[in-house]
Amino acid sequence: MFRLLRLGDAPQGWWYFFLFLLTQWPGLFFEQVLTVRGNALGLAIFGGLSALGFTLALVIPLYYGAGLAHALFILAVFSAVKGLVILGWVAVDHWKKSSPYKRSEQHLAAAYPLSSTERKARLSRLQAVYKPWLSTSWPLIAYATVGALVTAFDPWFVNYWYEGDESIFATFRYGARELPLLAAITNGAMVVVLPRLTEDTSAGLDLLKASSRRLFHWIFGGAILLMMTSPWWWTLVFTELFSESLPLFQAYLFVVVSRLLFPVPVLTAMGHTRLLMVFGFLELVINVVLSILLVPYFGLLGIIWATVIAYLVDKLCLMAYLKYRTGIPSVRYTDYRWFGAYVGILVLAYLLVR
Repeated sequence: MFRLLRLGDAPQGWWYFFLFLLTQWPGLFFEQVLTVRGNALGLAIFGGLSALGFTLALVIPLYYGAGLAHALFILAVFSAVKGLVILGWVAVDHWKKSSPYKRSEQHLAAAYPLSSTERKARLSRLQAVYKPWLSTSWPLIAYATVGALVTAFDPWFVNYWYEGDESIFATFRYGARELPLLAAITNGAMVVVLPRLTEDTSAGLDLLKASSRRLFHWIFGGAILLMMTSPWWWTLVFTELFSESLPLFQAYLFVVVSRLLFPVPVLTAMGHTRLLMVFGFLELVINVVLSILLVPYFGLLGIIWATVIAYLVDKLCLMAYLKYRTGIPSVRYTDYRWFGAYVGILVLAYLLVR
């Protein structure tokens, strides 16, 4: 696969990184549990300890002269141990919340099995509960998968187009950087808003509009600040070696425009998720086509702009689809006065630093 995708020979220990990704899953679900329970302190402590553990698992072996494969192995082991601890905590928590009466019921059920009629009735009730959940969730899974392919396409295409030139690939990777914590902040905010949208659509839309407005101030403000100051701090942080990555970074900051449009939580809350995969695939196609068209004229910057445009078109199509299916206009959950003002300032800042 590495040779097929023109990624060169497989690096040593690459399989440890995939093991690390696999063992990350329990931690991701655990964060959602803490969020839903409103345990902000626990979430902060868990996130801090996880980040510290991941950093030390990589840095300490490298500091003492071990190779990258060994460091990745330690990283995978730490992630696996963390996953086991989380699963153990979940099991203990479930046992504590299970009342003695309920446990006695379980013992009775084991001693006196259900009849076939009772089993069918219980299965029917389970299907009634889980069928809507599955019909809503699988398009979201597919949409997220296609979104991951969009993210993965850019570095592969750079490697393919420039025939594995490592210096160009490094220049692209240093430039194609999102605003720090952007995905974590927006996803966390939407997890909080989603239950409210499900319970009361009107109140949920009001909450989404207010929450997104607060995000505008922080995220657009941070992007504008980074845009304006980047000519002064870029080479101090990344050295002159990656000075050519600066224009890529400045263009990639425009990803925040699409990240701060939120039709997906509304579609999810209302159960209209079946076509999300189609829109995600359209986003991938737009990214591929624009990258092929723009890279001969603009180089790496053309690939960056192709991605920014593809992300934005995807969100605009989803907003139009939401209006078509539900009649909810985008102005109902987006404060366009602040949004338009911040986008205008971001464009102006970009033109000034260019």
